[in-house]
Amino acid sequence: MKIKSYKKLKNNTYKITFFDNESSLSLYDDIILKYDLLLKKEITDKELEEIERENNKLACFYVALKYISFKNRSKEEIRKYLKQQKYNEKEIEQAIQSLERQKLINDHEYLKMYIHDQFLLTKNGPKKIEYKLIQLGFKEEEIKEELNTISKDEWKKRLQEVITKKIKTYKKESSAKIKEKILYTFLNEGYQKEDIVEILETHELPNNLTALKKEAEKLYQKYCRKYEDSSLWYQIKGRLLNKGFTSLEIDNVLEGIKKSSER
Repeated sequence: MKIKSYKKLKNNTYKITFFDNESSLSLYDDIILKYDLLLKKEITDKELEEIERENNKLACFYVALKYISFKNRSKEEIRKYLKQQKYNEKEIEQAIQSLERQKLINDHEYLKMYIHDQFLLTKNGPKKIEYKLIQLGFKEEEIKEELNTISKDEWKKRLQEVITKKIKTYKKESSAKIKEKILYTFLNEGYQKEDIVEILETHELPNNLTALKKEAEKLYQKYCRKYEDSSLWYQIKGRLLNKGFTSLEIDNVLEGIKKSSER
């Protein structure tokens, strides 16, 4: 195929146009230099096939390089991303090997830093971190080994901090409801049930009666013009039961509100 012209493009690429049907090809300058294309006037079909193959390998590497420039990535993340970009397995593995040779990626260091950052910067527990890392291509044994560099006492101290902070966000619920929500939340965050329960037992939760009175009065003001008599108290009690207060507690507080409203 006879080469008609060269045109410099962005991102270190050239557009080569051929006389044959005005077809064109974009190649990286590394490929241009490797095959002396600026000096050649013609290339064979076999040479063109090899050039395209080499250019695809280089393109795959540069796409991977750009992908890791935004944040650290595991090898599995890079593989999945390059597959989405339609590169074949050989091109992908060669790109990953080049990144490793140049010390641009390191799965062991990535694993250490990921766990370190998750422990310090998030409320995620060991099980959730392990799950996330398995999705990133790491093996269970290597994850557990690195997680175990953080002692159980440190994990419990971290759990104590995040539970204390979370409890402060609950203003209207009963103690029972708060415990239920805390347990559900931190089981989902990857902590052990026994650790959550143990820490909850050390906390003085908001006073049930104070929260109940405040919420009951608020509901009374909200519904007193909409409902009357037994319908009014039924609506209020139903909502208070949903918040975890006991029937006996509710009845006692509502009795007080009834007497006040009758004066």
